[in-house]
Amino acid sequence: MSKAFTKESDDDGEDAPLILRPQLPPGISNLITAGGAQRLRQELAELMERKSRLTGEIAERSEPSQTELRKLQGRIRQLEQILEAVVVAEIPSDRGRVAFGASVLVRHSNKEEIRYRIVGVEESDPAKDEISWLSPLARQLMGHRAGERFRFRSPAGEEELEIVEVAFD
Repeated sequence: MSKAFTKESDDDGEDAPLILRPQLPPGISNLITAGGAQRLRQELAELMERKSRLTGEIAERSEPSQTELRKLQGRIRQLEQILEAVVVAEIPSDRGRVAFGASVLVRHSNKEEIRYRIVGVEESDPAKDEISWLSPLARQLMGHRAGERFRFRSPAGEEELEIVEVAFD
């Protein structure tokens, strides 16, 4: 980005990476599971320790070390921002109904079964079938119980899904 489009106060002497975070609809809490919050806190602690070690090693201020330090500082700032903004969700009292934090075994119309875990936007990982609670599939699953079927429209088309099992960790 051109320096013409930044304020002097934005230049802290570091080339910090741009932090892109998911945008939530207005008035929606940034929910996260207890396990997700713990993983983020653990990552933050490890990065802080690594930053401390790296800072102590940088006597000659070599460019590769400085670059690594800037990346660490950027991720540390990102994690701090996330942890300040998230709300750890409680496990619901009705554990038979799909809700935030549920692990849901779903049978697709082709008989394939996939276990989805409904998590916060900060911890979602579709490659691991950990889907954001704001995703279309998660929103459609919410409130259903094992044994129930419903129609779901995905980019691949419409299909009937069956909830095989609902569990909470």
